[in-house]
Amino acid sequence: MDIYSSIANNTYVTGITKVFLMPTKSGGIPAVAVTRNTADYITSAYTIMMILMFMIGWNLILLSITAFWRTNDDKETQTALDVLRTSSDSIRASLLIIEYSCVIFPRRAMKTVGCWLRSLLAIFIALFIALAFTVTNIIMGILVPGQLLMGNVAPPAKNAIFYPDIARYARYDDNSARIAKISLFQAPSALRALGAIELSEVTARERVHIDSGIAGGSARLSYDYNVTGVDMGLQSDHKLRLRVKGSCHTDDTWLLNSTDQGDTYRLFGGNDTLEVKYQPDVDLPPMVDFWVDTNTDRESNFSYAMIVNTGGRYSYTSSEDPWYATDKAGDNELVPYRVRRKRPVLSCWEAKTWHLNGKDVEGSKLDTLPGLKLDKLWVNKVFPLEFTAPRVVRVGRAAGPSALKSAFYAQAPVYILDAGASNIVKDLERLVFASWVSSGNVLRDTTTYDTEGMENLAAGPGGSVEAASAKFVLQSIDVVTLSVRILISIPTILFFLFVAATALSSVYRHSAWGKERGG
Repeated sequence: MDIYSSIANNTYVTGITKVFLMPTKSGGIPAVAVTRNTADYITSAYTIMMILMFMIGWNLILLSITAFWRTNDDKETQTALDVLRTSSDSIRASLLIIEYSCVIFPRRAMKTVGCWLRSLLAIFIALFIALAFTVTNIIMGILVPGQLLMGNVAPPAKNAIFYPDIARYARYDDNSARIAKISLFQAPSALRALGAIELSEVTARERVHIDSGIAGGSARLSYDYNVTGVDMGLQSDHKLRLRVKGSCHTDDTWLLNSTDQGDTYRLFGGNDTLEVKYQPDVDLPPMVDFWVDTNTDRESNFSYAMIVNTGGRYSYTSSEDPWYATDKAGDNELVPYRVRRKRPVLSCWEAKTWHLNGKDVEGSKLDTLPGLKLDKLWVNKVFPLEFTAPRVVRVGRAAGPSALKSAFYAQAPVYILDAGASNIVKDLERLVFASWVSSGNVLRDTTTYDTEGMENLAAGPGGSVEAASAKFVLQSIDVVTLSVRILISIPTILFFLFVAATALSSVYRHSAWGKERGG
């Protein structure tokens, strides 16, 4: 996920032996997570190993040249090889060979053209070897650290995973006290998502596609976005994709009656009605009610609506926005403008599908998706509760007074609006962006809930969460993710080069050829 908040350090697992799969677009990469201090020590150690690796590698090249390159007693060729052998590293060798070829070599007298060409060829080969090794050294010095340090994710501590049994507590008849408590559980997640959008709206606009407009007192907005397995942090199904598509428009036909006391709306064309007071208390922030049509075909899509309570509120500025349109306030009023009554309803629909390996299923049928490896806890229990209803509704309800962006401009204790700075499209865009962020954080949020007084739906018969349920990753600025492949390959290559160089040096010293060359 591109947008996230840091988490407590007791919710994730670190350690050089705790291998997990870091989800990426190309697949899971074996990794370990360590603290930042540990990462600094490991990076320093591997920097030293890289230096040693190239030092030994260069010595191995010099030994190979000394052992196998025959000079046939040609002084010029022997001189070029001597330049290589006496250099401490490939960069110095390159500079010495260039100096030799440009300054010393042209002054030397050659017996024949063939001798001159052989000497020139020897210089060219020596220079090529030195430059190739130098370039490889530089490239590897840039690429390897980048491959070693892969990010800031770690697997969760399995017993830090908690999810309230929402369906069970909804059945209790206690004046909705438990439902209210569940809403309190969900509020921090919604507020984090909204806060993340305020800081990183550019990132959200790259991932969420929105087409919107306001004309003639009416507003419309269509949206679609994908939430991938990588966004969710899944170790098992990085190719899983949740596809969300929805649309909203203002609708005046829902208004049933309007009086000086308030506006009455008929919900979804049925018998249920909602009355919104025209003069809401000035000591309360502007809010919006979310309603879901219970008669919607839940196999494919949901209809939902937003009804705002801005009518009658005072404003310092004027507006013609559908939700914030104002008239002049009375002559005796201290604030110059007041929001009109008869605010239109925002009527919406949303549809979801799951996609994996070329197959698509409806949003409510994730368990039928072929090839899915996701643990049953998420497939059968959590995801149906999280993703069945429109995410905009869940985030908006949980956010409460913070759901509307206009609440930012209405400060306590009187909550007078800045209608001119408020906008129905901005309100809805913000909720849609937050819905995308919140959807990607479903798994991560299970490690942030306050567990007091609630039973854990994620816990097994023994009261502990299964290890298979913890196959996702958390993001935190306090950890560093290291590639297992690089952690293993660098010491392995270093050991191989050391053994090869030692063996070749021993063979060369004890061979007749080495004795002939003074080895």
